[in-house]
Amino acid sequence: MNIAILGLTATSYGSLTYLKNFLPRLAKLDRTNHYDLYLPASRCNDFDLREPNFHVHPQGWAARSGMLRVAWEQIILPWILRARHTDVVYTTHNLAILLSSVPSITIVQNVEPFFTGKFPNSLRRRARLWLLRLMSELSLRKSHRIVVLSNWEKEFLVERFHLPAEKLILACPGVTEGFRPSAPGSVALLRKQLGIEPPFILAGSRLSGYGNLLNLAKAFASLVKDNRISMPLVIPGEVWDAQYIGTVKKLLRAEGCSDRVKFIGYVPCELMSLLFGHAACFVFPSLLEACGMALIEALACGAPILCCNRRPMSDICGDAAVFFDGENADDIAAKLFDVLSQPSLCQTLSSRAVARAAQFSWQEGAEKVFRAFEQAAAAACIANPKIAAIPPERKA
Repeated sequence: MNIAILGLTATSYGSLTYLKNFLPRLAKLDRTNHYDLYLPASRCNDFDLREPNFHVHPQGWAARSGMLRVAWEQIILPWILRARHTDVVYTTHNLAILLSSVPSITIVQNVEPFFTGKFPNSLRRRARLWLLRLMSELSLRKSHRIVVLSNWEKEFLVERFHLPAEKLILACPGVTEGFRPSAPGSVALLRKQLGIEPPFILAGSRLSGYGNLLNLAKAFASLVKDNRISMPLVIPGEVWDAQYIGTVKKLLRAEGCSDRVKFIGYVPCELMSLLFGHAACFVFPSLLEACGMALIEALACGAPILCCNRRPMSDICGDAAVFFDGENADDIAAKLFDVLSQPSLCQTLSSRAVARAAQFSWQEGAEKVFRAFEQAAAAACIANPKIAAIPPERKA
């Protein structure tokens, strides 16, 4: 069986984290079938895949912009899949290969396009989300199977698009290697690598409208002005909507506390564990997530967590977090102050977090997706007996 895995969006955070954990486990599960991996050239060295049945095809120009990537995937890739006698294609970023007859399995990692217009975004981003929504909805119909990352996401897609529940595969993320409570002496590494000095509040969410940083900024500013907190707020991540983040920074300047908030840009995965491990608390204000891998990572590092009282965040954290109304800045401020002013509560949350993280497994998810590959290929052979007749040497 020839399987293609498409991961051109694996350049940072969620998509990159997923493939860096999924592919090594898949390689251990399957040493027989042939895999063609289409990955960004800039990230190929992040994947230590030495198995002879895994062949990496670095893509340079196709991964540089969203429009080029989509054009390459939807117009050029179908010809490549046909020439390589591909039996199944797994796309890891919402979009199936619409013009290809090869059975598609698609993972929906981003549900934001289905909520276009609900959150504050620039006009350019709204237009992009509208296009992604159209293609994502077509992909849901086209895909042989759909991989989802949380029970909430599964329920949402079944209800919104009237999909048969058996078409969806629930494959929750797990804990990435290296994410654990900080070791003694790691503060020095945090200072050296990121220039961050504890104590600090860590915030993590998409730097765009649904990430809800504006309400967190209002909450933080009110606590600073009332002299109820003195530690800085640290926000890692790439800016996805410059207009929205500009509004956040404008508010912080108007409140006179912009110097207390540090936007530190993209932080590599291996350094995020340092931030989680040394944060006084981790605030996840996001109003919308397919899963929220950052929450699982924070749990594994024993960070005291505060997050929005919406699913799937509440499902992931259980009793290992304090929940707030994400649309109420006063509630965010009150809950944040409660946690920071009660060391015993922080300790309880930290202990619960580590125990909670143990419930998540990358291995289980990889096994479910691998079984879907086999089922899709078998269904394709039944539908088109000519596929099964192709000699193995032509498929390799």
